[in-house]
Amino acid sequence: MFTRPATWEYLEEELGPLTWKSYDQDKYFSVLSKAKRRGVKLYTGAFQKPAPFFGFGDNFKNHLALLEVWMTRDHLLDQINKAYYLADVFEFMASFPGMANFTGYQLLLNLGYTELLQFSGMDFVVPGLGAQSGLVKLFGDSLKKAKANVPGIEVDIIEWMAKHQKQHFQRLGLHCPVLGRDNLPMELADVEHAICEVDKYLRMSHPSLKGLHDRTHNKRANFKPSSNCPAIPTLPKAWSHPARKIIRVRPKRPRINKRYTVAYIGDMVKDKKGKVLYKVFWENYRDDQATWEPEDELMEDAPLKVEEFLESRRHRH
Repeated sequence: MFTRPATWEYLEEELGPLTWKSYDQDKYFSVLSKAKRRGVKLYTGAFQKPAPFFGFGDNFKNHLALLEVWMTRDHLLDQINKAYYLADVFEFMASFPGMANFTGYQLLLNLGYTELLQFSGMDFVVPGLGAQSGLVKLFGDSLKKAKANVPGIEVDIIEWMAKHQKQHFQRLGLHCPVLGRDNLPMELADVEHAICEVDKYLRMSHPSLKGLHDRTHNKRANFKPSSNCPAIPTLPKAWSHPARKIIRVRPKRPRINKRYTVAYIGDMVKDKKGKVLYKVFWENYRDDQATWEPEDELMEDAPLKVEEFLESRRHRH
Protein backbone atom coordinates (compact mmCIF):
# COMPACT_ATOMS: atom_id res chain seq x y z
CA MET A 1 0.00 0.00 0.00
CA PHE A 2 2.83 2.40 0.85
CA THR A 3 5.21 1.12 -1.90
CA ARG A 4 8.17 1.96 0.32
CA PRO A 5 10.04 -1.04 1.81
CA ALA A 6 11.47 1.15 4.58
CA THR A 7 7.94 1.74 5.91
CA TRP A 8 7.35 -2.00 6.25
CA GLU A 9 10.76 -2.44 7.89
CA TYR A 10 10.06 0.40 10.30
CA LEU A 11 6.73 -1.15 11.32
CA GLU A 12 8.42 -4.51 11.86
CA GLU A 13 11.09 -2.92 14.05
CA GLU A 14 8.42 -1.33 16.21
CA LEU A 15 5.73 -4.03 16.21
CA GLY A 16 7.42 -7.30 15.30
CA PRO A 17 6.34 -9.58 12.40
CA LEU A 18 3.45 -8.02 10.48
CA THR A 19 0.45 -10.29 10.04
CA TRP A 20 -3.25 -9.61 9.71
CA LYS A 21 -3.88 -11.71 12.82
CA SER A 22 -1.75 -9.34 14.91
CA TYR A 23 -2.96 -6.15 13.19
CA ASP A 24 -4.03 -3.41 15.61
CA GLN A 25 -5.20 -0.11 14.17
CA ASP A 26 -4.26 1.96 17.22
CA LYS A 27 -0.71 0.59 17.28
CA TYR A 28 -0.19 1.15 13.55
CA PHE A 29 -1.59 4.67 13.79
CA SER A 30 0.67 5.45 16.74
CA VAL A 31 3.86 4.12 15.13
CA LEU A 32 3.28 5.80 11.77
CA SER A 33 2.17 9.09 13.35
CA LYS A 34 5.40 9.16 15.35
CA ALA A 35 7.41 8.46 12.19
CA LYS A 36 5.62 11.22 10.30
CA ARG A 37 6.33 13.75 13.06
CA ARG A 38 10.01 12.83 12.82
CA GLY A 39 9.95 13.57 9.09
CA VAL A 40 10.13 9.93 7.97
CA LYS A 41 8.82 9.42 4.43
CA LEU A 42 6.14 6.74 4.40
CA TYR A 43 5.58 6.72 0.63
CA THR A 44 7.77 6.64 -2.44
CA GLY A 45 7.51 9.33 -5.07
CA ALA A 46 6.12 6.87 -7.64
CA PHE A 47 3.00 4.71 -7.84
CA GLN A 48 1.33 6.43 -4.91
CA LYS A 49 -2.20 5.20 -4.33
CA PRO A 50 -4.60 8.15 -3.96
CA ALA A 51 -5.92 7.97 -0.42
CA PRO A 52 -9.66 7.30 -0.11
CA PHE A 53 -11.48 9.37 2.48
CA PHE A 54 -12.47 7.43 5.60
CA GLY A 55 -12.65 10.49 7.83
CA PHE A 56 -8.95 10.71 8.77
CA GLY A 57 -6.66 13.65 8.10
CA ASP A 58 -3.59 11.51 7.31
CA ASN A 59 -3.30 9.54 4.09
CA PHE A 60 -1.74 6.54 5.81
CA LYS A 61 -4.71 6.26 8.18
CA ASN A 62 -7.17 6.30 5.28
CA HIS A 63 -5.09 3.68 3.47
CA LEU A 64 -5.09 1.42 6.52
CA ALA A 65 -8.85 1.91 6.82
CA LEU A 66 -9.20 0.75 3.20
CA LEU A 67 -7.07 -2.29 4.02
CA GLU A 68 -9.43 -3.09 6.91
CA VAL A 69 -12.43 -2.87 4.57
CA TRP A 70 -10.74 -5.24 2.13
CA MET A 71 -9.77 -7.77 4.76
CA THR A 72 -12.83 -7.78 7.01
CA ARG A 73 -15.90 -6.55 5.16
CA ASP A 74 -15.20 -7.52 1.56
CA HIS A 75 -12.91 -10.52 2.15
CA LEU A 76 -10.18 -9.74 -0.37
CA LEU A 77 -8.49 -13.12 0.06
CA ASP A 78 -11.71 -14.94 -0.80
CA GLN A 79 -12.09 -12.78 -3.90
CA ILE A 80 -8.55 -13.65 -4.98
CA ASN A 81 -8.97 -17.36 -4.32
CA LYS A 82 -12.17 -17.68 -6.33
CA ALA A 83 -10.98 -15.56 -9.27
CA TYR A 84 -10.34 -17.47 -12.49
CA TYR A 85 -8.86 -14.47 -14.30
CA LEU A 86 -6.42 -11.86 -13.04
CA ALA A 87 -8.75 -9.28 -14.58
CA ASP A 88 -11.42 -10.41 -12.09
CA VAL A 89 -9.18 -9.47 -9.17
CA PHE A 90 -8.35 -6.14 -10.81
CA GLU A 91 -12.04 -5.30 -11.29
CA PHE A 92 -12.72 -5.99 -7.63
CA MET A 93 -9.81 -3.94 -6.29
CA ALA A 94 -10.17 -1.04 -8.72
CA SER A 95 -13.83 -0.63 -7.77
CA PHE A 96 -12.92 0.88 -4.40
CA PRO A 97 -12.46 4.60 -3.71
CA GLY A 98 -8.88 5.75 -4.14
CA MET A 99 -7.94 2.96 -6.54
CA ALA A 100 -7.29 4.37 -10.01
CA ASN A 101 -6.85 1.93 -12.89
CA PHE A 102 -3.06 2.04 -13.16
CA THR A 103 -2.34 2.30 -9.44
CA GLY A 104 -4.71 -0.63 -8.92
CA TYR A 105 -2.73 -2.56 -11.53
CA GLN A 106 0.53 -1.67 -9.79
CA LEU A 107 -0.87 -3.05 -6.54
CA LEU A 108 -1.70 -6.28 -8.38
CA LEU A 109 1.90 -6.46 -9.58
CA ASN A 110 3.11 -5.99 -6.01
CA LEU A 111 0.87 -8.83 -4.83
CA GLY A 112 2.30 -10.88 -7.69
CA TYR A 113 5.59 -11.07 -5.79
CA THR A 114 3.79 -13.16 -3.18
CA GLU A 115 2.04 -16.52 -3.27
CA LEU A 116 -1.38 -14.86 -3.06
CA LEU A 117 -1.69 -14.21 -6.79
CA GLN A 118 -0.74 -17.19 -8.93
CA PHE A 119 -1.41 -15.88 -12.43
CA SER A 120 0.69 -15.63 -15.56
CA GLY A 121 2.32 -12.31 -16.36
CA MET A 122 0.83 -12.67 -19.84
CA ASP A 123 -2.77 -12.62 -18.59
CA PHE A 124 -3.52 -8.96 -18.18
CA VAL A 125 -2.09 -5.45 -18.48
CA VAL A 126 -3.22 -1.88 -17.86
CA PRO A 127 -1.34 0.78 -19.86
CA GLY A 128 -0.41 3.71 -17.65
CA LEU A 129 -0.34 7.31 -18.87
CA GLY A 130 3.40 7.08 -19.55
CA ALA A 131 2.98 4.01 -21.76
CA GLN A 132 0.00 5.55 -23.53
CA SER A 133 2.06 8.66 -24.22
CA GLY A 134 4.97 6.54 -25.44
CA LEU A 135 2.70 4.71 -27.89
CA VAL A 136 1.44 8.04 -29.25
CA LYS A 137 5.05 9.09 -29.88
CA LEU A 138 5.87 5.76 -31.52
CA PHE A 139 2.84 5.48 -33.80
CA GLY A 140 1.62 9.07 -34.16
CA ASP A 141 -1.60 9.74 -36.05
CA SER A 142 -2.02 6.08 -37.01
CA LEU A 143 -2.63 5.24 -33.35
CA LYS A 144 -5.15 8.04 -32.98
CA LYS A 145 -7.08 6.76 -36.00
CA ALA A 146 -6.92 3.18 -34.74
CA LYS A 147 -8.23 4.19 -31.30
CA ALA A 148 -11.29 5.71 -32.92
CA ASN A 149 -12.19 2.30 -34.33
CA VAL A 150 -10.76 0.04 -31.62
CA PRO A 151 -11.05 1.50 -28.10
CA GLY A 152 -8.34 0.13 -25.83
CA ILE A 153 -6.08 -0.80 -28.73
CA GLU A 154 -3.08 0.04 -26.53
CA VAL A 155 -3.61 -3.28 -24.74
CA ASP A 156 -3.65 -5.12 -28.08
CA ILE A 157 -0.36 -3.47 -29.07
CA ILE A 158 1.36 -4.40 -25.81
CA GLU A 159 0.10 -7.98 -26.06
CA TRP A 160 1.35 -8.22 -29.66
CA MET A 161 4.78 -6.84 -28.70
CA ALA A 162 5.14 -9.32 -25.85
CA LYS A 163 4.04 -12.24 -28.01
CA HIS A 164 6.37 -11.45 -30.94
CA GLN A 165 9.34 -9.98 -29.06
CA LYS A 166 11.83 -12.77 -29.82
CA GLN A 167 11.14 -12.65 -33.55
CA HIS A 168 11.71 -8.91 -33.80
CA PHE A 169 14.72 -8.72 -31.51
CA GLN A 170 16.35 -11.27 -33.82
CA ARG A 171 15.22 -9.37 -36.91
CA LEU A 172 16.85 -6.20 -35.60
CA GLY A 173 20.00 -7.98 -34.47
CA LEU A 174 19.38 -7.07 -30.83
CA HIS A 175 19.93 -9.13 -27.71
CA CYS A 176 16.60 -10.49 -26.48
CA PRO A 177 16.33 -9.46 -22.81
CA VAL A 178 15.70 -12.31 -20.38
CA LEU A 179 15.49 -12.50 -16.61
CA GLY A 180 16.97 -14.94 -14.10
CA ARG A 181 18.37 -18.42 -14.48
CA ASP A 182 15.26 -19.55 -16.36
CA ASN A 183 15.77 -16.84 -19.01
CA LEU A 184 12.26 -15.47 -18.58
CA PRO A 185 11.18 -13.25 -21.50
CA MET A 186 9.54 -9.87 -21.11
CA GLU A 187 5.97 -10.13 -19.87
CA LEU A 188 3.13 -7.67 -20.41
CA ALA A 189 4.09 -5.46 -17.46
CA ASP A 190 7.71 -5.37 -18.65
CA VAL A 191 6.65 -4.21 -22.11
CA GLU A 192 4.29 -1.63 -20.61
CA HIS A 193 7.05 -0.27 -18.39
CA ALA A 194 9.54 -0.24 -21.29
CA ILE A 195 7.19 1.87 -23.43
CA CYS A 196 6.85 4.28 -20.50
CA GLU A 197 10.66 4.57 -20.43
CA VAL A 198 10.61 5.25 -24.18
CA ASP A 199 8.31 8.19 -23.47
CA LYS A 200 10.80 9.56 -20.92
CA TYR A 201 13.76 9.04 -23.26
CA LEU A 202 12.03 10.82 -26.13
CA ARG A 203 11.33 13.84 -23.93
CA MET A 204 15.08 14.40 -23.85
CA SER A 205 16.20 13.13 -27.26
CA HIS A 206 13.25 14.27 -29.40
CA PRO A 207 11.32 16.92 -27.44
CA SER A 208 9.39 17.90 -30.57
CA LEU A 209 7.49 14.60 -30.46
CA LYS A 210 4.26 15.14 -28.57
CA GLY A 211 2.58 12.47 -26.50
CA LEU A 212 -0.44 12.83 -24.26
CA HIS A 213 1.02 15.90 -22.59
CA ASP A 214 3.57 18.61 -23.22
CA ARG A 215 6.18 17.48 -20.70
CA THR A 216 9.71 17.85 -22.07
CA HIS A 217 11.70 17.08 -18.92
CA ASN A 218 12.22 14.16 -16.57
CA LYS A 219 11.93 14.44 -12.81
CA ARG A 220 15.11 12.40 -12.37
CA ALA A 221 17.22 13.52 -15.30
CA ASN A 222 20.43 12.76 -13.40
CA PHE A 223 19.45 9.23 -12.43
CA LYS A 224 22.25 6.65 -12.64
CA PRO A 225 21.69 2.90 -12.32
CA SER A 226 23.23 1.14 -9.36
CA SER A 227 26.67 -0.35 -9.97
CA ASN A 228 26.17 -3.26 -7.57
CA CYS A 229 23.27 -5.05 -9.27
CA PRO A 230 23.70 -8.85 -9.18
CA ALA A 231 24.69 -10.48 -12.47
CA ILE A 232 21.86 -12.99 -12.02
CA PRO A 233 18.95 -11.49 -10.06
CA THR A 234 17.21 -13.50 -7.37
CA LEU A 235 13.57 -13.90 -8.34
CA PRO A 236 10.63 -14.42 -5.95
CA LYS A 237 10.00 -18.07 -5.11
CA ALA A 238 6.33 -17.58 -5.98
CA TRP A 239 7.26 -17.05 -9.63
CA SER A 240 8.20 -20.73 -9.97
CA HIS A 241 4.64 -21.89 -9.21
CA PRO A 242 3.21 -24.04 -12.07
CA ALA A 243 0.08 -21.86 -12.26
CA ARG A 244 2.23 -18.98 -13.52
CA LYS A 245 2.85 -20.89 -16.74
CA ILE A 246 -0.87 -21.14 -17.58
CA ILE A 247 -2.10 -18.15 -19.59
CA ARG A 248 -5.73 -17.20 -18.97
CA VAL A 249 -6.78 -14.07 -20.85
CA ARG A 250 -10.34 -13.02 -20.10
CA PRO A 251 -12.35 -12.48 -23.30
CA LYS A 252 -14.00 -9.30 -22.00
CA ARG A 253 -12.02 -6.23 -20.99
CA PRO A 254 -12.46 -5.03 -17.40
CA ARG A 255 -15.36 -2.77 -16.62
CA ILE A 256 -14.95 -0.90 -13.36
CA ASN A 257 -18.07 -0.19 -11.34
CA LYS A 258 -17.00 2.04 -8.47
CA ARG A 259 -18.42 1.05 -5.11
CA TYR A 260 -20.62 3.67 -3.53
CA THR A 261 -22.18 2.74 -0.22
CA VAL A 262 -24.82 5.01 1.30
CA ALA A 263 -23.64 6.31 4.67
CA TYR A 264 -26.82 8.24 5.40
CA ILE A 265 -29.45 10.48 3.81
CA GLY A 266 -29.42 14.10 4.89
CA ASP A 267 -32.29 15.80 3.11
CA MET A 268 -35.04 15.45 0.53
CA VAL A 269 -36.63 17.74 -2.06
CA LYS A 270 -39.01 17.55 -4.99
CA ASP A 271 -37.91 18.72 -8.40
CA LYS A 272 -40.05 20.74 -10.81
CA LYS A 273 -41.76 17.59 -12.02
CA GLY A 274 -42.62 16.48 -8.48
CA LYS A 275 -39.98 13.75 -8.43
CA VAL A 276 -38.53 13.05 -4.97
CA LEU A 277 -34.76 13.39 -4.62
CA TYR A 278 -32.66 12.48 -1.58
CA LYS A 279 -29.36 14.06 -0.61
CA VAL A 280 -27.04 11.07 -0.17
CA PHE A 281 -23.83 11.11 1.83
CA TRP A 282 -21.53 8.33 0.70
CA GLU A 283 -19.35 6.10 2.84
CA ASN A 284 -15.64 6.99 2.49
CA TYR A 285 -16.44 10.26 0.68
CA ARG A 286 -16.36 13.82 2.00
CA ASP A 287 -19.57 15.66 2.87
CA ASP A 288 -19.05 18.06 -0.03
CA GLN A 289 -19.23 15.03 -2.36
CA ALA A 290 -22.84 14.27 -1.41
CA THR A 291 -25.20 13.88 -4.36
CA TRP A 292 -28.93 14.12 -5.04
CA GLU A 293 -30.36 10.75 -6.03
CA PRO A 294 -33.88 9.78 -7.23
CA GLU A 295 -36.15 8.00 -4.77
CA ASP A 296 -36.93 5.02 -7.02
CA GLU A 297 -33.25 4.07 -7.36
CA LEU A 298 -32.56 4.40 -3.64
CA MET A 299 -35.59 2.28 -2.79
CA GLU A 300 -33.94 -0.50 -4.80
CA ASP A 301 -30.36 0.00 -3.62
CA ALA A 302 -30.71 1.23 -0.03
CA PRO A 303 -34.32 0.95 1.21
CA LEU A 304 -33.29 0.74 4.89
CA LYS A 305 -31.40 4.04 4.65
CA VAL A 306 -34.49 5.68 3.17
CA GLU A 307 -36.64 4.30 5.99
CA GLU A 308 -34.14 5.52 8.60
CA PHE A 309 -34.19 9.01 7.12
CA LEU A 310 -37.98 9.19 6.90
CA GLU A 311 -38.31 7.91 10.47
CA SER A 312 -35.89 10.53 11.81
CA ARG A 313 -37.71 13.20 9.79
CA ARG A 314 -41.04 12.23 11.37
CA HIS A 315 -39.52 12.51 14.85
CA ARG A 316 -38.11 15.97 14.06
CA HIS A 317 -41.49 17.21 12.89
